[in-house]
Amino acid sequence: MPYTLNRRPDHTVEIEATLDTETVEASRKRILETFRRKARIPGFRPGKAPLAVVRSHFGAEVEEELTEKLSEEVFHEVVDTEESFVPLTPLAVREARVAEDGTFHLEGELEVRPVFEIPPIENLSLPEIEVAVSDADIDEELTKVRAEQAAWEPVDDGEAENGMLVELDIHGEVIEGEGEPFHNEGVRFVLGEEGVFQEIQEALIGVRPGEERTVEKTFDEDFQDENAAGKTFRYRLVVQGIKRQILPDLDDELAKGMGFDDVEALRQRVREVLERTRHKERRSQWRRALLDQLEEGIDRNQLPGSLVRDGLREDLERYAYMMAMQGKSLENEEVDWQEISARMEPEVRTRVLDSLILEQLAEQWGIDVPEDDVRAYIEGDARQKGVPPAEHMANLAKEGQLDGIRQAARLSATVDELIRRVGAEVE
Repeated sequence: MPYTLNRRPDHTVEIEATLDTETVEASRKRILETFRRKARIPGFRPGKAPLAVVRSHFGAEVEEELTEKLSEEVFHEVVDTEESFVPLTPLAVREARVAEDGTFHLEGELEVRPVFEIPPIENLSLPEIEVAVSDADIDEELTKVRAEQAAWEPVDDGEAENGMLVELDIHGEVIEGEGEPFHNEGVRFVLGEEGVFQEIQEALIGVRPGEERTVEKTFDEDFQDENAAGKTFRYRLVVQGIKRQILPDLDDELAKGMGFDDVEALRQRVREVLERTRHKERRSQWRRALLDQLEEGIDRNQLPGSLVRDGLREDLERYAYMMAMQGKSLENEEVDWQEISARMEPEVRTRVLDSLILEQLAEQWGIDVPEDDVRAYIEGDARQKGVPPAEHMANLAKEGQLDGIRQAARLSATVDELIRRVGAEVE
C-alpha cells in the first residue's frame, strides 16, 4: 500500500494513503456477503440474494461501512509498518473516499509518541547529596518529639512571648471595602509559628490574659482569598488565656510512653526514620537532576497536545475537588479557570516530558512492570482502606486505575535503573 507521512514538530503525523481497486473490491464483497446473510429481501430466501441486489438495497450503508473498514486497514498497516510508531490518539480522518477509478484515498492525522535523542548515559552526572545522620540531627528531631508530647501550663501572671500558646476571641470588621463583620471564638495558636498574620503576632507580644489589642491589616489586590483581596480589616483581639509549653524530659519514661524499651531504642528509631527519609529525598533529587540533563534542549512547547490536555484536565479536576471539599462554589464566576490552567501548564508539561523520557528508556532497556512493587502498593493501600487486597485490586481494575499503578511502578523501576547506570545505588 503506497502512503506518505508528514511529521509535524508537535508529533502529529499526517497520513495520505491509497488502496488499489482489487483491495477495495475485495473488502466491499466481504461486507456485501455479511449484509446478504442478515438481510431479508423480498423474493429471495435469506442469504440467497445476488450481491448486486444486496448492493442496490443497502448501497449507502455498505459504502459507509466500507469507508470505515478501509480507513482502519490503512491505519493498522501504517502502524505495523513504521518502527517506533506508537499512536497516542485515534486517526482523525479528514477525507476518506472511493474514487471513480475504484481506488480508495485517505487523508488523516494522529499524534504519536515522540522518540527523543537521548544523551549517552555515561555523560550524565549526579550531584553530591549528604545523607549521613549526625547525633545533632537526632537531637533536633527528638526536640520535636518532646514538643509533640508536651503539656501546656497556664500563665496567669505573665506576658505573652514567642513559643507561648495564646487563646483568644477575634472580632473583625472591614473598614475599607465591602464585607460583613465577623467574630471567631476560641482561636488558639502558638506565637512565632507560621500561619497567622504577622500584624496579629506582633500585636500580641507582651499581652496578658484578659487584655485586648486592636490591629489593622490591608491585603494586596492579588491576595489568594478573594474575600479579603484589596480590603482593609480591623481586628479586635480579646485574650482569654496564655499557656507555656512544658517539655517532658528525654528519658526512658518518655520512650516507654511511646512504645519503646528505653531512650536508646527511641534514638535508634529516629535515626532509621531520618536515614530512610534522606535516602528517599536524595533519590528524588537525583531523579530530577538526571531528567533535567536528559531533557536539555527539548522544546516543552512541542509535546503531544493530547498528553498535555489530559494532564491539565486531571490537575483541574483535583483542584475543583479541593475547592468543593472547602465548601467553595465551582460556579463562581470570579474563578478564572483559564488563568488557573495557564499557571498549571508548565508543571504539566514537565511531568509529561518526564514520563515520555522514562517510557523511552524503559522500552530501550526492556524494563517490565515490577509486579512485586505493584502488589505491595495495592496491599498497603488496601490495609489503609480496610478492605481485602483482592477486592481492592478488583475495584482498581474496574475503575481503570490498575494500569496507571502498573505504569507508575515501571517508571519508578526505570529511574532506579537509570541511577544505577550512572554509577550510584538506590537504597
